[in-house]
Amino acid sequence: MKLKFSFIILLLALFVPFEVVILKYLPVSDTIYSYLRFAVEIVVYLLAGIVLVRYISVKKLPKGTSIDKPLLIFIGYALVITVINHAPILQSLIGIRALLRYVPLFYVMAFINFEEGFTRKLLRGVLFITGIQCMVAFYQHYFGIADFWYPRASDLEIAGKQVNFRLLASGFGSGREMGAGIGTFGDSVYLALFLVISFAIAVATQQKNIGLPKYYKLVFLIILLMNAVALFFTYSRGSVLVAIAAIPIIIYLAGGRKKIFVYSMAAIVLITPIVIFSVFQQTPSSTYVNPKTKYTDPFSNMTAVFNSSYVDNTMQFSRGAVLTEIGGNLISSFKLLGYSPAQDFALDKASTNLFGSNMPINNLPIINDVYWVAFVIYYGLIGLAIYFFILFKIFKASVFVFKNTDDPYFKIFALAMAAIIIICIPYSLILRTFVFRSFSFYFWLLAGLIFNEWRRLMNIDYQHITNMK
Repeated sequence: MKLKFSFIILLLALFVPFEVVILKYLPVSDTIYSYLRFAVEIVVYLLAGIVLVRYISVKKLPKGTSIDKPLLIFIGYALVITVINHAPILQSLIGIRALLRYVPLFYVMAFINFEEGFTRKLLRGVLFITGIQCMVAFYQHYFGIADFWYPRASDLEIAGKQVNFRLLASGFGSGREMGAGIGTFGDSVYLALFLVISFAIAVATQQKNIGLPKYYKLVFLIILLMNAVALFFTYSRGSVLVAIAAIPIIIYLAGGRKKIFVYSMAAIVLITPIVIFSVFQQTPSSTYVNPKTKYTDPFSNMTAVFNSSYVDNTMQFSRGAVLTEIGGNLISSFKLLGYSPAQDFALDKASTNLFGSNMPINNLPIINDVYWVAFVIYYGLIGLAIYFFILFKIFKASVFVFKNTDDPYFKIFALAMAAIIIICIPYSLILRTFVFRSFSFYFWLLAGLIFNEWRRLMNIDYQHITNMK
């Protein structure tokens, strides 16, 4: 009996959102559970290995994609700066893995032959899961998060660091906002990252020139509205803002430039009174209340960004300080080469070289959340430029597929992917988008899907690998 690659990939795409809950209740020891958290990656690596072996066996390696050389250059560059800085090799490899761990999934997606209807099944599956996550998040917001939904603690250590969920951690930066929904992802941030991608996909389904049946569009519109509300319930302000930003981007890329003006005017009319009300409602003595310590409704949580106390807090102790103090010094010092992907080592070097051991913020998770700043510390401006070039190539391929494919489902994914590339630039100033699984898994999966169609449209001579025994 043959088991198709596309079926396995579809199962993985459906499994990842529920992995936390499924693994939690497996009757296995804590040690086995800890290693099972890498099961998805192992399956991806096995699939990639099998694809490679199959191509070698037929003695006809396929022509690659437009990001192959930039990726190899980036990896080679990361290893070079590791050697130059005498950084720990193992920690550096772990750092590279965190960023690129789903690149093998990209190549599996780009080089296999999908069964008929795969893209339709993938779209339905992702949006169906989105609907489930939204309903769970609604329930969790209004009725609380029962122990059933919390992730299982892990005692696994890698390179001296414990691998665990921030929701289960203690100390500075741990925990989540009161009322925040975590879905089945085990953390509200992971849920928000997934919802941003599914939101872009759902918005793409509503474009006039896609050609979906009206019934499908209606169902997907309902999921889109649920998705929008659920994003507020994650209490991730940045996720809400970038998701909203994806709407005009998708409309523009889909050719609806006139619509953007009309929708922009409508948005201004709706949003302006809300902003004015939130600003004038504040008193000089009003102070920002951390929603982790006191319940704040989702709307008030969003309008808190206009609170001067909130701005002062972030500029002194949080992402604002990382962006201005650390990021500003990195840019002014014109740091071309990074200190290596070994995070702790690189942070210590940056602290000593840039601030004389007086780093404004030494909390690694907060620095990592302002990911482009952390990226420059690890890989330097050269590494950042190479990585941006990779994103640009994916963007170009997405636009090309959208304009040239006849398949409406490829059009949807290509349009969504192009928008995701754009919004992930500001998004990565507040979250580790390319590191967290709920974003990176689907990012590289969709990128590979797009390049599969890109290679077909470009008439590249290649041999598909279809089945696995």
